[in-house]
Amino acid sequence: MARITLDPDDVNQDREVTLTDGRVVALADADGRTLREIARQLYTHRSSYEAAFAPDDETVLERLRAGEVALDDVAPLHQRVRALLQHRRSDGGRSASHLDLAVLLQRRIWTSASGVSRPLEELTPTHRRNLLGWLERNSDALAERFQQAELTAQQRTAVEPRIPWVLGTPLYQRLEELIAAETTIEQARDEARQVMRKVRFTNEGEWPDR
Repeated sequence: MARITLDPDDVNQDREVTLTDGRVVALADADGRTLREIARQLYTHRSSYEAAFAPDDETVLERLRAGEVALDDVAPLHQRVRALLQHRRSDGGRSASHLDLAVLLQRRIWTSASGVSRPLEELTPTHRRNLLGWLERNSDALAERFQQAELTAQQRTAVEPRIPWVLGTPLYQRLEELIAAETTIEQARDEARQVMRKVRFTNEGEWPDR
C-alpha cells in the first residue's frame, strides 16, 4: 500500500492543507472541486487529524475526547473548509430573488432552483428542515419582495403577521405541520439515507441527491 502523505498538524490552522498526494493547497485559492476533495480527506482521515489537534484551550480538547463536541466544530482547518464550501454553495445556490412568490402562498409543493416541483409530503425530513432553514435565512429578502410585488388583497392576507416574516407564510406553516407529524419510521429511514449519502461522499467526493 502506498504511503499516505498528509500533514495532520494542518488541523491547527486555517490557511492551507496538504493533500494525500503531497500537494499543498492554499484554501483561499481553492475551487469548489478542490474543497470537496479536502472535505473528503478530512472525513476519511479524521482520526489522524483528531490525534494532532492541539487547541490553546485544554478544555476544548477534553470536551472533544469526551465526545461532547465534534472535531469539525472546533478545529480551525475544518471550520474554514466548511465555511468556504457553504460560501461556494450560496454563490451557486438558490437566491431569494429567483423564487416565485406564489410558492410561499400555497401548502402543496416546493419548486427547486432547477424548476422541478415536488409535493411537500414527498420531501424527506432532512429536506424539509433544510428548506425551513433556507426560508428563515432569506426571510428579510422575501418579505421585501413581497411588499413590492403586485399582489391582490387576498394574496397579502394569506400571510399571517409573524417574526420573522416567513413564519407567517402558508408554505412555512405546512412544512412545520409535516415535520410535527413525522413518524419515527420515516425519521429512521431518512437517517439511514443520510448515512448512505455520507458513504458515497467519502467514496466519490460528491454529495448524491437527497
